[in-house]
Amino acid sequence: MMLNNAKKRVFVASLAMSPLLAWSQFSIDPAFRNSTAPGWDIGYGARLTAPTYDAEGSGWLNLSERRGPGAGLASYTGGSFSSAEGVVVEFDYVMWRRIDQKDYPIDALAFFFHDASVDRFVDPEDAVGPFCGGVSSYLAVAFDPQGRTGENANCVHLAGPSEVIVLRGPASSGLAYVASTEVTGLNDIKATERPGHRSARITLVPTGDAAAPFSVSVEDGLAGALKPIITNQPFPFAAPDQLSISFESYMTGGEKDDHDIRLTKVATIADVQIENAMLSPDKRRRGEPVSYSLKVKNNIFPNSTLSASINNPASAPLINASVEALTSKTWTCTASGEGTSCPAASGSGDLINLGNYTLGQGGELSFVFEGRVAQAVACEASVGNTASVSFGNTAGFSDQDPSNNQASSANFVVDCSEAPLEKTPPQRIPTLGVGGLALLSLGMAGWGLVNRYRAGRR
Repeated sequence: MMLNNAKKRVFVASLAMSPLLAWSQFSIDPAFRNSTAPGWDIGYGARLTAPTYDAEGSGWLNLSERRGPGAGLASYTGGSFSSAEGVVVEFDYVMWRRIDQKDYPIDALAFFFHDASVDRFVDPEDAVGPFCGGVSSYLAVAFDPQGRTGENANCVHLAGPSEVIVLRGPASSGLAYVASTEVTGLNDIKATERPGHRSARITLVPTGDAAAPFSVSVEDGLAGALKPIITNQPFPFAAPDQLSISFESYMTGGEKDDHDIRLTKVATIADVQIENAMLSPDKRRRGEPVSYSLKVKNNIFPNSTLSASINNPASAPLINASVEALTSKTWTCTASGEGTSCPAASGSGDLINLGNYTLGQGGELSFVFEGRVAQAVACEASVGNTASVSFGNTAGFSDQDPSNNQASSANFVVDCSEAPLEKTPPQRIPTLGVGGLALLSLGMAGWGLVNRYRAGRR
């Protein structure tokens, strides 16, 4: 069904008016809780529910009009990211029926990565299917309670599994089927009030392989209980230079669900790691030196030849290493790898939220952290060092493996036992030899004559 001309909107128009920027990281603030959504173009039947249906700060993006056939679309126009980078997108969603008219669910909602250089979407109602309307679509993930987006071509409405999450290729491929998994609980058609939401996480990892430039993973589940749905799926379609994100819902029949979305996170993916090793003996006395080796690495992604490019010092992950039992603390840093630089060649004190550096792909920083055992440290105390590295909230990166963001060194023990006395070697009596003995005898005889002379004069 075609929308009339008065209701049609041109999407991503702002991108057509200004050149696209290739960002080193892509970050979007949480969205759709309030009555405005800066950076988003929202149209067709989509609308923000605050403050009309929900309080300001507690709203959602409603992608459907809750009546009749129609469509809703929200496209991010506030920026784009390079297809040489990876990204993770997290959002909450609810698919439910405010009015229970029929005992079956309606069509799907979909998430897109789309070509950010295309300045408009085809009217979603010009096409058939729940996410077939985006001529600029590169990758689509459909959350489909009817199974209509399964392995059939072009999203035509054929019977399939009852509930599926489906990965589809770009519009240029005819929206080729890539992968799908059956799920349960996508839609609540009996709810008269908005039920508890579900959450989804979609991760795009660059592989460095032109034939399959991305690996795609999808997680989904009840809030706080995400489960793997599609894992490390190769995506064999050439990518446009710049990508952005969109949400769409399309309904074909007379019935319609409420499809509500809240965006919670968008960030460039990375995997940084820290290693920590003590370089000193495991027993140290008060005042003696202690040193540690700290290494911060920018890891290559699994199933890839690439890692993130952390080339903005303001986005560097923060390094922390502090040992209260030490005084006179200093550190030195050396960098290895193209595009990698230290925050400084050296510094003093603990490493507290140390940033302001760069990590090129596969780059590494090596620190030597040193100090002396404080005089106030208790005897036999066991002293360790736990170091960490993590991105700040405004860095624009999301670490894919938090398990390697912290590392502990071996402990040393403060030794207060008495130091062993140093033994003085016995002094050697010189050997006089035959000549020496003769001279000694003459000397002693002379000394005897002198003494007798002195005695006779008394």
